[in-house]
Amino acid sequence: MSRSTHSCSSKNPLSKVCILSIALLSLGVAGCQNTMSSSSATPSNAVTTGLMKTQSSYADTRYLTIDGKDYPVFESAARVVINEAKNAPELVADIFDGKGKAAVPGYKVMLIVRTNSVAAEGRKLDNGKVIDNRMIHRGSKTLVGIPVVNGQAKLKQAQLLDFDIIYDDLSTVVAEGEVVKPRGTKLTKAKTPITNKKVIVHSLTLPNIVSGESAGGGIDFEASALIDGKVVKTGANSAFNIFYTVTSDNARGF
Repeated sequence: MSRSTHSCSSKNPLSKVCILSIALLSLGVAGCQNTMSSSSATPSNAVTTGLMKTQSSYADTRYLTIDGKDYPVFESAARVVINEAKNAPELVADIFDGKGKAAVPGYKVMLIVRTNSVAAEGRKLDNGKVIDNRMIHRGSKTLVGIPVVNGQAKLKQAQLLDFDIIYDDLSTVVAEGEVVKPRGTKLTKAKTPITNKKVIVHSLTLPNIVSGESAGGGIDFEASALIDGKVVKTGANSAFNIFYTVTSDNARGF
């Protein structure tokens, strides 16, 4: 599994851009999408310019197992609470929301792996607007708290704050006349006991929040817990297919 580490140093006064970069670097490196001009072809022996490369290295793997049974998942996503200026993650006063022994300032990141189907224009909202309908068949949502000490995010001290697991019957085929399987069943219901929670975050890279990137970056993590007597393990070493940002007043799932 790949690991990524990054550093930044300069003897010159920090510009506003560099200050923002350091804020993002506290969690990882601000990723960027590869881009190239299509206006002309470049001979293979020529030096190519105008390309942008990420400084991270992620595979394309993710997993979810329940009592040793594999539940295939095919997408990685994340959701991060950002500040009012919408240019950096929001530093919360206590990642434990007052439920721990002491307040621990840090960041909260929701890590998501899942298999889903999207029905185009398949859902009508109360206001009459028609949107795509996303149906989650199986997957995990892992809410992670990352302590910040002296302005430095401590990935090795990451805490598993909450777990949400959805699963389905893999032997069930699509019903006759239907085009997708139904939504999965929640394993983590309101009163379901969740114990022995563990998480290891090897690497976390955020996309460029300032420019509005909604994909890219990546995560290398593994998490586990005992849920209603079942051993659940999940994780990923993957770029984010989808990257959501929310403000604190609309932090659904946090």
